[in-house]
Amino acid sequence: MTDHVGSTPELQAVLDASVDSVLIINAQGIIEQFNRSAERMFGYSAAEVIGRNVSMLMTGGDAAQHDSHLQRYMSTGIAHVIGIGREVDARRRDGSVFPGFLSVGRISDAGPTRFIGFLQDITVRRQTIAALQSERDRANRYLEAAQTMLVALSPNGEVTMINRKGCEVLGYDEHTLLGQDWFSTVVAPEVRSLAAAEFDKLLQDSHAQAHHFEYDVLTRAGARRQIVWRCAAFRGAGGHVTGILCSGDDVTDNRRAEQEARESRERLTHVSRLATMGEMATGISHELNQPLAAIASFADAARRFLRTGEAGQGEVQEALENISEQAQRAGEIIRRLRELVRNRQTRREESNINEVIEELALLARADARASDVRIALEPGADLPRTWIDRIQIQQVLLNLVRNAIEALSGEPDERREIRITTRRGEAGDIEIQVADRGPGVAPDMLQNLFTPFATNKSNGTGLGLAISRTIVQSHKGSLTYRQQNPCGACFVIQLPTNEENGK
Repeated sequence: MTDHVGSTPELQAVLDASVDSVLIINAQGIIEQFNRSAERMFGYSAAEVIGRNVSMLMTGGDAAQHDSHLQRYMSTGIAHVIGIGREVDARRRDGSVFPGFLSVGRISDAGPTRFIGFLQDITVRRQTIAALQSERDRANRYLEAAQTMLVALSPNGEVTMINRKGCEVLGYDEHTLLGQDWFSTVVAPEVRSLAAAEFDKLLQDSHAQAHHFEYDVLTRAGARRQIVWRCAAFRGAGGHVTGILCSGDDVTDNRRAEQEARESRERLTHVSRLATMGEMATGISHELNQPLAAIASFADAARRFLRTGEAGQGEVQEALENISEQAQRAGEIIRRLRELVRNRQTRREESNINEVIEELALLARADARASDVRIALEPGADLPRTWIDRIQIQQVLLNLVRNAIEALSGEPDERREIRITTRRGEAGDIEIQVADRGPGVAPDMLQNLFTPFATNKSNGTGLGLAISRTIVQSHKGSLTYRQQNPCGACFVIQLPTNEENGK
């Protein structure tokens, strides 16, 4: 840098060491000093600008008003620009414009009034800020476009961010919720302790894993919404939690639809069970007639013994015991029938599958005997227990037995048998087979065997197998068909064990 007015070697060294552009001007705006950083920044040499008005380095209004600003300051002493840093646009020698941050101060000495200016090129800073703003805007657009609730909480549970979807679900505007305690403001009172406990677990989890849980929230209008949450903690450099981000899916309508579908399915299942009982009426009435006829016969004998005095007390006692036994038999038939036809909510319980089938055998055999069909039970030994609704599984078995009875109606006597077998499946589950030696399922029916309303029976609805498969699938099991060799059909029920269900 060339030595100019008021310059000293020390001042020049300081000015040339500065990374910012440094200019010294007089009261008329004439450049007196121009350091090396300024030469690099503007593209001028010091010799080209010294002695010229500083407005040559400015653009637009700044260039036009610069001299008047100086004159006003010199006459009034009131600073409008001096002493106040601000952003300006500067012009290079090639005419290109760049943003800068300008700080101007007055040099206090005994000589003529002079001013010193420091200019930083803030092009990179502006680009960085613009990029950050663009990223922030894009992130905000994602937040607003998301069809899931997004909520950010501080470590003490205060709301620091909530997106538009969250506001829509809760009925609050964002500014009302920001800074509020999430749990006392939004979470349903009866589950606040549960939700707070899950929040504390998340804060204490050092593995930085997302946590999944579910709890209800209350909208501003007091409506309850069921939300499934997935939350993750953000941690600082020291490992301490700086915030929690939660995404929530409003499953209220889905759960309500699932409940309605479940209730409809249970009503249909009950209607199907009633229809099956109606089809079995002949066999059941015959099964009831036997103990009732026996009761009448033993009662007549006891009355005769008492009237004629031909028998002693032992014979009368035996007749009464027979009456009691037959009454219990009839009562057991009625009990099992009432249990099957009663409309009740699904109730799962730990069960021994062999006992479940044995309970059903009385009614199933009654129906089979009415059609001259035999039922053979082959229970597997040491089977694990399973978690099922006993009545629904018995309904499935009855439906399969009824289908087998109908399939055997035209078969010779030696083939009129149904075998119900239980065993441990290859996958460790419980397997129930209902097999017959009839003609099997027609090839054209195989593809739609479990499809509702698909049937080749003249009086069938095509719902029995479809409902049966739905029941088994609701137990996390399966119902499939296997062709018997050389003839017949075999339906296979596979149910998970308590071990598989985690019971």
